[in-house]
Amino acid sequence: MSTRKIRLALAVPLLCATFIVLGACSSGTASTNSPSVKSKPEDYNEAAELTFFGNSAQSQEYFNKYYGDAIRKKFPNYKLTYLQIDSNNKATTLPELIAAGTTIDMYYATIGNFESALREFDMQVDITDWIKTESIDTSRFEATLMEAMKVNTGGPIYGLPVQSNVEALYYNKDIFDKFGVSYPKDGMTWDEAAELSKKLTRIDGGKQYYGFGATFSHILRANQLSLARVDKATGKPLIHIDPGWKTLYDTLFGKMMGGDEYKQSFIQSKSLDNINGFIKDQNVATLAFFAQLYLTNPTELQLMNWDMVTLPTFKEKPGVGSQLYPMFFGPTKLTKNKEAVLKVIKFMVSEEYQTGLARKGWMSVLTTDKVRNEYAQDTPFKDKNYKALFINKPAPIVYTPEIDPSLITIHTNAAYSILKGEADINTAFRTAEQAAQKAIDDFKAKNAK
Repeated sequence: MSTRKIRLALAVPLLCATFIVLGACSSGTASTNSPSVKSKPEDYNEAAELTFFGNSAQSQEYFNKYYGDAIRKKFPNYKLTYLQIDSNNKATTLPELIAAGTTIDMYYATIGNFESALREFDMQVDITDWIKTESIDTSRFEATLMEAMKVNTGGPIYGLPVQSNVEALYYNKDIFDKFGVSYPKDGMTWDEAAELSKKLTRIDGGKQYYGFGATFSHILRANQLSLARVDKATGKPLIHIDPGWKTLYDTLFGKMMGGDEYKQSFIQSKSLDNINGFIKDQNVATLAFFAQLYLTNPTELQLMNWDMVTLPTFKEKPGVGSQLYPMFFGPTKLTKNKEAVLKVIKFMVSEEYQTGLARKGWMSVLTTDKVRNEYAQDTPFKDKNYKALFINKPAPIVYTPEIDPSLITIHTNAAYSILKGEADINTAFRTAEQAAQKAIDDFKAKNAK
């Protein structure tokens, strides 16, 4: 198996369980294997067998809760099979499934991973004509979602977004109350958030508290300034070229996390680069993180006195939030029943399905108030400030090359070196640029073989 295929096989979409791996997308010539499906009245009683593969570690229970149960209810005679990576301790990767002749009817993954895997194995199906034939109004979707697909494919549409995600600022009310600091508000700038962080970064009762925490990989990946890590035209890394990166790092790792308290913490460990400080140690007052924290950590959050506000914004981009991180679903060339697959996709982007998904706590791809007002109503956290997820305008989603996960790691390491005092920002960026260029060159060389 080629290095490229091995890398894709190990890719795990973001937010399946641990919010770890970031998306990637490939370059290359797009196929236009458009499905020839004629529009006809819906038939929900027909029989069909469909196999889903998400190239992820999602459990069968997770698949059923968010996808399978609703699809089976709508199509009672559809038999759904979900193929899971590492099921029963036996690795089931996309290359292995294809080599074994397994039929994959529906493929789904996060933006970047989705297009990349389909094209890697020549499974992509351009559904642009079908969208027109079925009169699916993509203007109902948040605009950046479809634009992101076109940026990464060069135009063809291989699937539709079914669920989305955005970053918000979580806060622990008890820490704010303990120190007599007013709660954060929707619409804050990063300068205002930095002032709050300073008031909350202190030692009390021998315990070190921090005003702000974030998972670096996510806040860099979904950055509000829509900074690309690679120039699409030249393939060159941009961290030391685009001045926006300096603005981003000065803000997040200077204003928000500068100071000796943070320096000592990062010298000793990387505890602030995950959710433990916020939900377990409870010594982090605010946390920049994606919206579904309460789905992956419901038990811990039920024991906390927390809420959320909009992610603070840059003065250079007022009212602009993070990039969205959507999950796309699409048919593959392997399916023998495109009609059934496309009917399922059409249902999954309907207001009916999207309302149910929103009630379970996943962000809908639709922008209607009717759907948004139902958000998280079937979760234990009905009373939170969920409107914060929809106030900021999402930043445009940038082009992400296949090697993007490696570049994110390099960018994250640059942040660590700055926070630990090992390098100033210019030195850190030069080092990151060199490492990124080497990674890009090595990737090209391996895939040229």
